Amino acid sequence: MAAETARSELHTFFIACLRIRLSSQKFSSLLQAFEVKHPYLPSIALAKELLDAGCRDGGVDPRLPSYQEALLELKRVDLLSLLDSVQPAWPESGVALHPNLLDPQDAAKPSAQATVLSLLTRKVANGFIKEDTELFVLLKHLIPWANHFPSSTTLGFFISAILSCPIAQEVLSIAKAKRIKASFGRVLTPLINNLSQTHIQLASGLNYWQKHYQLQEDVPAEIDLLHGVDLGTVSFQESVLDNEPINTRAGLYIYLNAVVCVYPFILIRGNVPALVMDLILASFDILANAVYRTESAPTLAILRSFLVNKLPAFLTNYAAIIFAPLSIETCINQALLRVDPAAFPSFPQMFDLLGKNSILSEARQEFLFACALHQLIPEGSIEGLLGDVPMQSLPASGKYVKEELVAQCTANPARFEELIGELENMEGNAGEIAGALVEVRRQESSLTFPYPITPSPHHPMILE
Repeated sequence: MAAETARSELHTFFIACLRIRLSSQKFSSLLQAFEVKHPYLPSIALAKELLDAGCRDGGVDPRLPSYQEALLELKRVDLLSLLDSVQPAWPESGVALHPNLLDPQDAAKPSAQATVLSLLTRKVANGFIKEDTELFVLLKHLIPWANHFPSSTTLGFFISAILSCPIAQEVLSIAKAKRIKASFGRVLTPLINNLSQTHIQLASGLNYWQKHYQLQEDVPAEIDLLHGVDLGTVSFQESVLDNEPINTRAGLYIYLNAVVCVYPFILIRGNVPALVMDLILASFDILANAVYRTESAPTLAILRSFLVNKLPAFLTNYAAIIFAPLSIETCINQALLRVDPAAFPSFPQMFDLLGKNSILSEARQEFLFACALHQLIPEGSIEGLLGDVPMQSLPASGKYVKEELVAQCTANPARFEELIGELENMEGNAGEIAGALVEVRRQESSLTFPYPITPSPHHPMILE
């Protein structure tokens, strides 16, 4: 009974910490004080209670990984406890679970399993495993994971981190590891084979460690299918591997040009910090090239609105999945440092250049204030990034919320026309405004509505 009471109180404590968004340092201090007055719970119970508290309302709280990492640093849980806390119920042997459980299609909405595996991968890569027994037990527990997720990229990265850590390189070559190596090798081979079709670099790395540690059963000589085959007769097309697509600044430039007028475009997984920086740079490249090609005013308005009103809101999806020591603010800062200063001059330089450069100079400042509006960067950092005192500030009305705008239009129909006019503002609020206008039109579609659906000369060009 005392243990059940302690678990209930601990669960309430975790929920309270998540609700008031405590820092991981304060969380650690309060947890130590909490445990002085309450029974000491086993590590697996602690891990599960924190997981339950952080996975409410069908999603994973972004602060959950930092609290789990705090428990690891306090040595209140270990890697195995966190792994076991998210272990799904295994079906019959050999039945693969849905791959989206570990590799979700929407990177902004990871599962609890994907979140924990990403944290464990980072900790292992930083040398968190110190004892050989911990390594062996972890490998043993990963066997059913590899059995049921035989094509998971997330799991592949975790296993790669384990096999490449210093303690693995010390102990996986000794005799007593022979049994676990044989068992683990049997599930590693299918994983490598599947990943070779989707992530050739990861598969190559795992294949290297498999051979290095001899994590495969001996293949009888009589079934060596490649023996005596003249590999030179294989056709060129069949011998070329299809590498995983790599996100580059040039590729994203082409991609964004193709989809800039279409919603939505798909979240891309991979090296998230590099992707964020390249998205920003490609968006600036598109606008700069459109200006120098003397594109029409409507085209420039759309491209500028994409940079200021769409991109910062889109980047908020990535803010929660960029882990320390990097942050979304760091990525934005690094991207702005790589933006061509000749194409996007500062305001003092703007007056010495052609008139068309004023659009580019304003866009640079507008983008930064839109990022600040969406809480991607602090407003105080804008002056340093611009290299001069900014000529604007955050909108006095703050960040718009679609539901509030819909309520305003319902209470005051004239607000609808005002919001149409505000669509042209390059402040970062256009997305919420557009969503509110569409919702109002949807709600009023069956009634006589005093505003034309098709754009009129009095409506801003961005409405088109």
